[in-house]
Amino acid sequence: MNGKYLKIKELFDLAFQHYKKNNFLSAEKLYKEILEMNVNDVSTLNNLGNVLKELKKYKEAIFYYEKALKIKPQDIATNYNFGLLYYKLDEFQKSAIFYEKIIKIDPKHIQSYNALMDIYEKTNNHEKLKKVIVYAKTFLKNNPIIKLYEGRLLYKNEKFNEAINNLESLVFDVNQIKQEQFRLFTLGKCYDRTKNAEKAFDCFIKANDISFQLKSNNVNKNFYLKEIENRKKFFGKLEKEKWPLLGASDERPDPIFMIGFPRSGTTLLDTILRSHPSIEVIEEKSMVHQLTHSLNELTENNFENLNKIEINQIKKIRNIYFKNLDSHFPNKDNSKICIDKFPLNIIHVGEIFRIFPKAKFIVSLRHPCDCVLSCFIQTFSINNAMANFLNLEDSSKLYDLVMRLWIQYMSIFPINYYEVRYENLVENLETTVRSLLKFLELPWHESVLKFYETAKKGRRIKTPSYDQVTKPIYSESTGKWKLYKKQITNIYPILKPWIKKFNY
Repeated sequence: MNGKYLKIKELFDLAFQHYKKNNFLSAEKLYKEILEMNVNDVSTLNNLGNVLKELKKYKEAIFYYEKALKIKPQDIATNYNFGLLYYKLDEFQKSAIFYEKIIKIDPKHIQSYNALMDIYEKTNNHEKLKKVIVYAKTFLKNNPIIKLYEGRLLYKNEKFNEAINNLESLVFDVNQIKQEQFRLFTLGKCYDRTKNAEKAFDCFIKANDISFQLKSNNVNKNFYLKEIENRKKFFGKLEKEKWPLLGASDERPDPIFMIGFPRSGTTLLDTILRSHPSIEVIEEKSMVHQLTHSLNELTENNFENLNKIEINQIKKIRNIYFKNLDSHFPNKDNSKICIDKFPLNIIHVGEIFRIFPKAKFIVSLRHPCDCVLSCFIQTFSINNAMANFLNLEDSSKLYDLVMRLWIQYMSIFPINYYEVRYENLVENLETTVRSLLKFLELPWHESVLKFYETAKKGRRIKTPSYDQVTKPIYSESTGKWKLYKKQITNIYPILKPWIKKFNY
């Protein structure tokens, strides 16, 4: 018995070392070996679930978590990890059930309060957020994380001065850098709404500095700039050559894409359109990424070979795209149209047009200064593209580059696009949306005027605008750049040509 115990301990320690080094397949194998010797060990079942979650074997992970909970229903670690899994799968109601269970077991479990507050804040469920804050304060008085979300709720309820007093009194240590970032962004937004540009801008600079610290070492803003430059260089030649249009007809109509520079109003437009009973919107999924990946394989990463692909290859890539699209709708209603919303797919219009020459594009525009400033004052998950938003100069240079490419595409291809200006949505919602629906060949529906009700239905909106589209149209975000004239002096010359170009 003692020998068996030592063997299990040895395997357990080795599996954990593999897990810490991200050697998940090795860890999976070892944990399963342990279970053959000790089938009901809760720690092993739980750890195996964690490994499978990292390997994206979600159904298998759920199986082992459920097995662990049958043996020990009150195990906090398993319940917490189960909550994390459902959060990762965007199943927030299921996720919240586990965190609520934990705080009944342990009313001082701050990680579960944090997770619950995060869920209710991100899904705009203000009532439940308030209840969790009140309940948590009963057991954890003066906890800075609870106070942070209390400040966030005050901001959402437009009690900006109260929120400022709350957030200015908070102090987070070096181990709570993400909480400090959240505090700074929220505080910056409060100062922004009270027209204190200097303090707001200082908060946004500090918050972006933290984003830079948190970004992966693999992230490099120049990689994304090179992607755009490569397209500009190749597609620029096509202004003097004829692009060979190959019609690859199939049963599916060509898709509809919503594109534009980030923070140009795509989330507002997304929420308006998904309120229409005949529209589904896919928000920021990787369909076009897979399309371009397939094209890269076919062309051996050489744009010059785009001219050489054949109709049967185009049909294959179309099928890959549609299969990926359909995977997001297990119970797809074929009477609805689908809109693929991913703003920066604007840089891939050339490749999309190669595969879908009859595609429709909804293009969002906003005053260039407002657009660039808004990118700087928001918190993004930092990848190669978003790394360009950590300072204003990089943001404006990216805007200039993206728009040059878009204008280039329009000069080459007969793109079927409809332009929607954020300012027009704000000033005249109904007229603007009626015209867009006509472009989409859909009838008018009154539900689009109450888009903010759609945003309150518990869906997580995965963009920084998630807390702005739960209210009727408001005008505070138009012309905001004027408040920051002093701060944007250096970038104005970069954006001025685009202000003129787009008639702002």
